[in-house]
Amino acid sequence: MQKIAHKNVNFKRLLPVVFLLAMMNLPAFSEDNVVKVNYDNSGYSEQGSVYYNNGLNYLKSNQYTEAITEFRKALRENPQDKSSRIQLVNAYLARAQYFNNKAMDYNKAANDLRSALFYMKYYNNESADAKYIADINTMEENLETILYAINADQTPKGHYMMGKSLRAQGEFAAAMTEFQKSVNDTTYRKPSLANIGEIYYVLNLNTQAVDSLKEAIALDNKNNNLHLKLAGAYERLGKVDLAAEEYNKALTKDGCNEDVIMSLENIWRQKVSDDPNDAEAHANLGAVLQRKKDYQGALAQYQMAESINPSNTTTRLNMGTLYQEQKDYETAIEAYDTITNFNPNFMLAYLYKAQCYKALGKKDAAIENYKLALNLDPTNQDIKNELYNMYETTMTPEEKLAYLKSQVSEEPNNAGILYNYAYELHKANRVAEAIPYYNQVIKLAPKNENAYINLAQAYTQQSSYDKARAILTDAKALFPENQVIKKQLASIDAETISLLYNDASKLYSQKKYQEAIAVYNKILPNTPESLLGIGACYQAMGNNKMAAESYAKSLTLDPQNVETAYFTALAYANDNNYAKAKEYAKKALAINPQHKSTKELIDYVTEQESTAQLDKAIALIDAQKNAEAMTILNNVIKSDPKNADAYYYRASVYDSQKKYQLAINDYKKALQFNPQLTITNYSIAIDYDYLAQYSNALSYYKKYLAETKKVGETNEYTRYSAKRIQDLKAYEPKPAATNTKPAATKR
Repeated sequence: MQKIAHKNVNFKRLLPVVFLLAMMNLPAFSEDNVVKVNYDNSGYSEQGSVYYNNGLNYLKSNQYTEAITEFRKALRENPQDKSSRIQLVNAYLARAQYFNNKAMDYNKAANDLRSALFYMKYYNNESADAKYIADINTMEENLETILYAINADQTPKGHYMMGKSLRAQGEFAAAMTEFQKSVNDTTYRKPSLANIGEIYYVLNLNTQAVDSLKEAIALDNKNNNLHLKLAGAYERLGKVDLAAEEYNKALTKDGCNEDVIMSLENIWRQKVSDDPNDAEAHANLGAVLQRKKDYQGALAQYQMAESINPSNTTTRLNMGTLYQEQKDYETAIEAYDTITNFNPNFMLAYLYKAQCYKALGKKDAAIENYKLALNLDPTNQDIKNELYNMYETTMTPEEKLAYLKSQVSEEPNNAGILYNYAYELHKANRVAEAIPYYNQVIKLAPKNENAYINLAQAYTQQSSYDKARAILTDAKALFPENQVIKKQLASIDAETISLLYNDASKLYSQKKYQEAIAVYNKILPNTPESLLGIGACYQAMGNNKMAAESYAKSLTLDPQNVETAYFTALAYANDNNYAKAKEYAKKALAINPQHKSTKELIDYVTEQESTAQLDKAIALIDAQKNAEAMTILNNVIKSDPKNADAYYYRASVYDSQKKYQLAINDYKKALQFNPQLTITNYSIAIDYDYLAQYSNALSYYKKYLAETKKVGETNEYTRYSAKRIQDLKAYEPKPAATNTKPAATKR
């Protein structure tokens, strides 16, 4: 922070160094130079016109944030209004200039440029003339200049991560510009497209949302949220058939989503209302009502659809599922029979009929219909599993193994059949034979939790604990909530706990800290020693927060361990969490009041706290919040009466308040406690100059010049000091009068 020069004596002031951007040609706004775009109120909402005019007024008076808010409101009212969009760009650019050239907040300047670019370049796909393109290019160059200056990560990953951060902060327009820079990278294309589509959706730019969401879904078809957003965008555009299609896809993935069901119901009710003779609309409305368990309403809609189009087998199938869902199996079978009589190749009718027969306890009829369904869809694993379950109830163990072995021979890559065979071998205590089949299942179907559990159990039965632990560790990572896996792993670890400690210790000595943590985490329940080991690993990796948390957990289990309390305090101090550091340091001293390392740590933490408070005070001074800064500085001086920096900055606040004598007193205190603060002599001289105490001012100018000459320093301050010394020669102290009277002669 620099002292403000007194204009009467032309004191010098150093200005902060800034880099200036060649921003778009936007001088201070006035009515003559605001970009003029005709705004026809007749084509827009009245409220939108109000927002637009408010924005113009704010922009003319340089109230950029308020202008941005109003123009965004206007654009929400009238999304295609080019005038609101262009003025919004103007407001962002003007605020970017302010942040860059005056506030020196380059991150905010970058964000405003990103937002302006979005509204210029990505808001829609309209054609652009050469001037428009040139403006965009200028904005992009300015943004790149700022990003380079602040060392921003401009790799695809950097752009993507910045986009995520900005989106999380609600800076959707700025985020969009970043995602557009990562979208062409193969690694980040899929998530970037998803974010772009979702932001377009949030901003109610539905045509653009549809385009991006379709591309994202092409890369990630299982993303339920993308289907929902695409459905919503279609619905806003009035494309209800396409919306319904996407809602159905979402419902397939999440059959209990009440919002989706309600949206579908609204769509099909509207379709039925628009055209009461639309059989498909009635059938679809019936399906939605069936989802809601409104069976009577669903049946009425199916019957209406059938009366309009009697040949529609889908309607008859839905009626069958309705009866089946209500456990009226006989009526459901009659409905399915009418389908197979008309279309003998309709697989679902046979499958659902088989399920009904199974529920009625008619095994032979169920097996017959399962086979008919399987003949029509030979690769359908669900049918195979249901058919196997029917066979299973009538076979001996030997027959079952023989049957499954034949199935494995026919389909050696069928994970379901392989698992059943491995399980039956395991049940028959043919463990060695079961193990390779379990391993094959895991390769083919890595999400089969039971395969991991059973394979680990098989290894345990063979006393192969390392293999069992390895399988369960993989399983725990894949299925962290599976309690069986956790218990099984804990049981194995209990048998090998001493080996785990040895393994972790070796890994730590090899600096393989993450691997050591993984081994320590296998020790369940946690022990004070394992938690200390984890904390030591995190501390070695520089992750002091996690280290402190691990040490604190260890202390909870062993509350009288002074070293653990000290390590916890030290880790928190290294993580700059000084309040927690003090808390645990006090616990250490409560255990052992003479603990030397803890006492030294408390002194260090106190010093760091003062430094942090000083940084806050300096920031407040720079923001011209002197009252708040003064409160902090007074507190620092109260807790640390010899803190030279605190006196120095409090003096600078007094200077800004023109309380020069108080400033001088504090500057002298700063020098008292830190004689190396030579610039303080200059500040004292300036303040004495203000007070017209020129003799004192001259003295301190000389002190300052003498100190700087020792180190060969020459700058604007030294030159000014030299000038003032010359100016104030008249105030040099006069030498004491010489006594010329002859000395008395001794006689």
